[in-house]
Amino acid sequence: MSLFNSNRGTHPVLANTFGMAGAVLFLLFYTLIQGQHYTVPTDVNFWIGLLYLSVLASFLAWMFYVKLIQNIGASESSYMVAMFPAIGGIASVLLGESQLSMSLVLGIVLACFGVYLALRKKDVSNSYQH
Repeated sequence: MSLFNSNRGTHPVLANTFGMAGAVLFLLFYTLIQGQHYTVPTDVNFWIGLLYLSVLASFLAWMFYVKLIQNIGASESSYMVAMFPAIGGIASVLLGESQLSMSLVLGIVLACFGVYLALRKKDVSNSYQH
């Protein structure tokens, strides 16, 4: 879908704004119909986390992914999804929510190596020589 929108010249910021606004309105109406009540959290950590998730982890990450599709194509950029757990693991350690462990380091290295293997360009002329 991102490649389709990119090829049609859809403005990514506008498309993302409409998508997120639609999701918010749907959830608002759905929870109101269910009889749920809203409270506004006062914890600073909640608002920092919300800003991080909405701006950095959602909006900017999606914008970078759309640009990646435009620059290298849909098939090559799909391999980058394998990097999401590695990025999440690194972010979790940096934010202090996880401890650095050998299994985490091994997982990050394997994810990076897998993307490298998938995206490396093979030299066709040398592959037929003995």
